[in-house]
Amino acid sequence: MTDPARLKALAFDYYGTIADKLALAAEIDAGFPGRGTAFTKLWFAQTQRYCFQNGMMERHIPWSDLTIAAFSFACQEMDMTVSDEMRDKWIEADTRLPVYDDAPKALARLAARFDLYVLSMGSPWMIEQSQANGGIAEHFKGVISAEPHKVYKPGRAAYELGRREIGVAVEELGFVSGNSFDVIGAANYVYPTIWVRRYGQALDDLGLEPDIIVTDLGEMADRLGA
Repeated sequence: MTDPARLKALAFDYYGTIADKLALAAEIDAGFPGRGTAFTKLWFAQTQRYCFQNGMMERHIPWSDLTIAAFSFACQEMDMTVSDEMRDKWIEADTRLPVYDDAPKALARLAARFDLYVLSMGSPWMIEQSQANGGIAEHFKGVISAEPHKVYKPGRAAYELGRREIGVAVEELGFVSGNSFDVIGAANYVYPTIWVRRYGQALDDLGLEPDIIVTDLGEMADRLGA
């Protein structure tokens, strides 16, 4: 990895890295007891799968439509009947999901040393609302979304957006994600990479590895000397 002293900025994936996507499970459990975690994981995984499929087909679907399509798949797969009103409420939850407990203090430390950005496939307004609700918006210089550019991670074009819009050299921009496919995609682009492995999950075994592996953002701040 590039010497951390050379890093000028950090680009974070958001959901599953800073905001706790799995927190939605409790809300789903209220209507479908005991099924929240499985449904949330499947919905999130299917959303990623549709990104991969559309990227490979060189086809773009607006993020809102893609999210609904993945939701419908998860409902069919788990034999759950959910009203459109409830579906929209669960989609809107992305604006109010809690950030991980370690995030506020660690991001404040990191922001004192680096310029912080979000680099995500999600809707910018939802991420910005989540940041405001989580009390972390002040730590970020901006939100960069692949959505208006009609590209998907882990395609190289999505990671190119970070380098281009932040305006630093690749070796000066560290990419941070809690998702294996994402950190591997960034490594393929040759970013210095940091994997926030919160749940002890397996790494995609594709011949690429993150430069640093941590369990939370606090440990990451320690490793980067922030």
